[in-house]
Amino acid sequence: MTTGTQYPIRARSHLLQLLGDELIGDDRLAIFELVKNGYDADANEVEITINLSGRHRKSIVVQDSGCGMTLKDITDKWLELATDSRRKDRTARTKHFRRHPLGEKGVGRIASFKLGRYVTLTTRAEGHPEYEVSIDWEHLLGQGAYLENLSVQVKEIADAQVFRGRTSGTRIAISGLRREHWTRGDLRKLYRLVTSLASPFKTPDQFVVKFNAPGREGDLKDLIAPNDFLDLAVWKFEFNIEGSAFSWRYAFNPPHWKNVKPRKSEKQNDRLFLTPSVDPDGGRRRRASPDEKLMLSKDDLEGIGPVEGRIYAYYRRSEVLNATGSSSQVKSWLDDQTGVRVYRDGVRVFNYGERNDDWLGLNARRINTPAGKLGTGSVVSAIHLDLDQSDGLREKTNREGFDQNETFERLRRVVLSIFEHLERLHADDRKALDDVIKGTDAEQPQRFVEAIEHLRDGLKSKKLDHSFAKDVDTIEREFVQLRDVMANAGMAGLNLAVIFHEVERGVESLATALDRGIDPDRLREQIEHLYQLLQGFAPLLRKNTPKSMFASAVVRAALMTREPRFKHHKVTLSAPILQKEQPDFKIHGAANLFSGALGNLLDNAQFWARYRRERDERSIPASVLVASDWDAKSNSGFIAVIDNGPGFSMSSEQATEAFHTTRPGGMGLGLYFAKHVMEQCGGELTIHSADELRDEIRIPKAFDGAAVVLRFRESK
Repeated sequence: MTTGTQYPIRARSHLLQLLGDELIGDDRLAIFELVKNGYDADANEVEITINLSGRHRKSIVVQDSGCGMTLKDITDKWLELATDSRRKDRTARTKHFRRHPLGEKGVGRIASFKLGRYVTLTTRAEGHPEYEVSIDWEHLLGQGAYLENLSVQVKEIADAQVFRGRTSGTRIAISGLRREHWTRGDLRKLYRLVTSLASPFKTPDQFVVKFNAPGREGDLKDLIAPNDFLDLAVWKFEFNIEGSAFSWRYAFNPPHWKNVKPRKSEKQNDRLFLTPSVDPDGGRRRRASPDEKLMLSKDDLEGIGPVEGRIYAYYRRSEVLNATGSSSQVKSWLDDQTGVRVYRDGVRVFNYGERNDDWLGLNARRINTPAGKLGTGSVVSAIHLDLDQSDGLREKTNREGFDQNETFERLRRVVLSIFEHLERLHADDRKALDDVIKGTDAEQPQRFVEAIEHLRDGLKSKKLDHSFAKDVDTIEREFVQLRDVMANAGMAGLNLAVIFHEVERGVESLATALDRGIDPDRLREQIEHLYQLLQGFAPLLRKNTPKSMFASAVVRAALMTREPRFKHHKVTLSAPILQKEQPDFKIHGAANLFSGALGNLLDNAQFWARYRRERDERSIPASVLVASDWDAKSNSGFIAVIDNGPGFSMSSEQATEAFHTTRPGGMGLGLYFAKHVMEQCGGELTIHSADELRDEIRIPKAFDGAAVVLRFRESK
């Protein structure tokens, strides 16, 4: 066997230009990297000066008050690319403030190449001389074809010029700027970035960043620092998560309006509901296993560590902004500062929270469910992480956010769940503001049927019924027609998700069965189940003519589409009416609407039964009962869905309002549509506790949660 000749791997000088252009996204990120260097040097202040007055004197200067560099630091670290000292020891801390260094790749100094041709480094460490390094990048690259051919001169300054006395630090002055023209917008964007590098809520070691633009102050005069106007937020929310414990404090601070009162609420060691997992495009992900938790556990924070933060939420309606007395300034400030930013050890992870960044998908949710949702343009928020404990979150090489790994997706889900928790807390307070703005009377509006009859009576008492009877009849007819169309469309829409979910699960189950070599009889059984599942969905997707049917048929149709999910989540489901153990009776209406309405009640019951089992760590299974009864005297009956969950935490009026929900990821439409379906057929939907319903029907003691009842009148 012959041996080959060893040849060295060489890097061309042009690599420096490639690193400057490709590794650093834009000018703002380049300055961001230089400020990070100041943080890593234990500075408590970094000052940035953008001097744009004059054609040949334009410069960018970044100066910090850190520990500075010795000659050895300059030669062994600053002039050596991709140093690996920080990557070798991720537990390393800075000497003075015990900070965890933010830089990892050892290429931050290349940021200066991105900004300009000429760079002058001036630095001094305590007890050492001041040193100066001047670089002309074009001259440097012209010294030779390969990196080993390049060198720079380091000068010792006998009489310190920048860091005099006992001061220390580093100053980087960049001239010959690559960007010739800096518009008002460019400066404002840069200002917004550098003033947000340190959190406005939690500044580490008094670390601050100052920004100056001599001669261009007018471009910045109406910009406001990030911590101004925070007191004008309508909702304030602070939280802390450690392990499975979720502690929070909520404050509602409305304008001084009649009948709208401020309120505060807080809780220690609460449990956080987790919103359903979603894909980056907003589509809901199928749950990975039947044991996936509904509430946060310490495993969800693996690689993330503790999470704390603040959310300042604003109501951007003109009536609310005008009440501040400085509407235009508040609006301008919100345009500049809103977003959900992320900080590690108090220093910002760019570019989360920048304008047009919506890493949580808040705006997409508002499109799908607009009522009561917070968008990025109405919140100023900071999410704080501990750098040591968030080692599963790795910043991208170009410094534009975290790698989109599984740890990041868990962080995203946790933070989105916190926002949903706030939205549930603020729902009633938001409605109170809306009522004042709209001039809504405190009295609850009447149902349409009651209102139309009241109108007819009023017209009759004034002897105007003959003149307007046809108009009233037309209004009622048009309303009923519109209501029927909306109910059909709404129920079909709500059930489309169920269809896709269950058919997908059925197909996956078949594929798994084939992979495992299941016997033909079992395979045939699964295929038959999938066929019946598809047949069962058909009535939901077409408009049925109202007809008489047995209540048991409605129960059977609703269960056919839900039973697989109950089994998947290990929730016990029983329906005595199907075993003829409870009364069956005839009802009249559209079968698809009845089964759709009942299906939504089953979905809710299953979720809340699982929630209580997990919250209370109960050994008894989550259970749901579908009960029925018939009263021969009044010729009326009901179908009730009863569970062993926690019961309702809101009034029945609130529960049946559109978009009002306490369920994470829920739209708040299930009970709303069920109520309207029952009104459409002349029936009624009522909400009780299981104990209250025991006055009407015998219920096993195990069912001690909520009871939602579909009440039917005599079928003709």
